[in-house]
Amino acid sequence: MRLAPFGFLGLAFMLVEIPLLQRFILFLGHPAYAMAGVLGALLLFSGLGSLLSARVPLRRALGGVVGVVVLYGLGMPLLSGPLLGLPFWARAAVTGLGLAPLGMAMGMPFPRLLEALQEREPGLVPWAWGVNGALSVVASVLAALMALSWGFRAVLIAGAAAYLGAGLTSAWAWRSPASGAAGPPAR
Repeated sequence: MRLAPFGFLGLAFMLVEIPLLQRFILFLGHPAYAMAGVLGALLLFSGLGSLLSARVPLRRALGGVVGVVVLYGLGMPLLSGPLLGLPFWARAAVTGLGLAPLGMAMGMPFPRLLEALQEREPGLVPWAWGVNGALSVVASVLAALMALSWGFRAVLIAGAAAYLGAGLTSAWAWRSPASGAAGPPAR
């Protein structure tokens, strides 16, 4: 069960990324611009978040990403409102800088969980990567199907719920039967 949080993170990342790609196609005016802008910003800032993750407790990182995803879901209509009239360079800057907090938040949980797994069961680390990758692939198709049925806001909410699932399962997966203490190491 220690691999469940990694699966949830794989689902969550893509369930957030796919609706953002779609929304930014409208905002930036072309799918190629949206792909470059959204993927570039999320990957760059997720990497920075990963770099800073050792300074943030896992629970705070997961709670932060859930909160930020919800805020983005609520704020997305701004992209089709007053900001749409900005020149392209300004919309590109809004895209990159606007996705920075989300990308940083999304980059923090995985390395924290991986560090905890490495300390407790290092033999499961390759499996954690595999579970995360496999569910990322599943989530990319699932996100598209969910968006067609329920809309992109629902997919973002599902992404936030998957991050919440990562938090709940990580607390449960590292529960020590002897002490009853929950969660991975807080360092």
